[in-house]
Amino acid sequence: MKPVVQVVRDREALEAIVPAWEELAAQACEANPFYEHWILLPALRAQGAGSGFRCVLVWEAERLIGLFPFERTLTLKGLPAATLTSWRHRSYLLCTPLVRADAAAECLQALFDWLPQEAAIAEFRYIPSDGAFHSALSEATRKAACTVAPTADFSRALLRKGVENCMSAQLRRQLRRKERRLAERPGFAVTKVSSAAEIENFLALEASGWKAEAGGAFAASEASLRFGRAVLAEAQRRGRLHMVGIDCEQRAVARRVTILAGEGAYAFRTAYDESYAAYSPGMLAELFCLREFQQLEGVQWMDSYTDPDNPTVNRMWKDRRGMRSVAVGIGAWGELWVSMLPVLRWTARRYSSLRESISSARQNLSISR
Repeated sequence: MKPVVQVVRDREALEAIVPAWEELAAQACEANPFYEHWILLPALRAQGAGSGFRCVLVWEAERLIGLFPFERTLTLKGLPAATLTSWRHRSYLLCTPLVRADAAAECLQALFDWLPQEAAIAEFRYIPSDGAFHSALSEATRKAACTVAPTADFSRALLRKGVENCMSAQLRRQLRRKERRLAERPGFAVTKVSSAAEIENFLALEASGWKAEAGGAFAASEASLRFGRAVLAEAQRRGRLHMVGIDCEQRAVARRVTILAGEGAYAFRTAYDESYAAYSPGMLAELFCLREFQQLEGVQWMDSYTDPDNPTVNRMWKDRRGMRSVAVGIGAWGELWVSMLPVLRWTARRYSSLRESISSARQNLSISR
């Protein structure tokens, strides 16, 4: 039976398909907890779907074989091209769509056949370049009448089970010394319990530090706090919340929160008490999390879920994971605009290099005078 595409534009309509959605997530070629219903629905509620929200569902009879949360925009990288780009909550750093493993080719073909009705381009953001979805997308675009171009390429830290982290001997000594010093304080303990009480401890700890001042804490707004509380509570109920932390003097000093997803895990959030900064509590919590990770049954890797230049994880994690954003142009206009993207990227790099050269020349001229 030929797959059928359905477009949903509001959260309430998505809530009606939760059972089929749950089954799709369990059978997806590549897991993405941030597009499962128990995270995506609270994210839409907290941030608002907006008028451009389009969730593209692909059905094969009664079976949901694809779920693509998109946002429709009228431009892409400055080009006047109607685009469906991966919808993301402001804290999302993973946007892999949910595509059923045994129907990936049919699902993507149905998406591409339908796309010109809504936009000229589909942009898939924040997808692992070594993942099953990227492989399926590459295969599907080779067979489709389309033009493909990357819109972003970067890598971020990754930790694999059984692989030693990359901490230098000096950093190891520093952290061991700080761990011994902190252990001398009354009530020192390493916590490994993911409970409702621990969730509240984490939210309060995050709200007390620099993240709150920068607007990045869950408690930065009432809507964001409801989102964080709902997601963490549901992750805990599903057995997919892993939390490691430090207690001292009868209070929480640091917490490291990880979301589990099949054989993988995502380093979701970190919080620490800044009054203990002399002990580097954030890095110690990271260290304890790495130790516990090696004991997690069934989990083979952990994605740092950070931007590429995060200094803490880059000093402590050994491997890298390639990430990519890809634009697929369908139809004459879509293919034209996407074919221009490499030229625009080259021009931007050359312009940036030229500006740096001019600035350097002006500085040298000023010095010589």
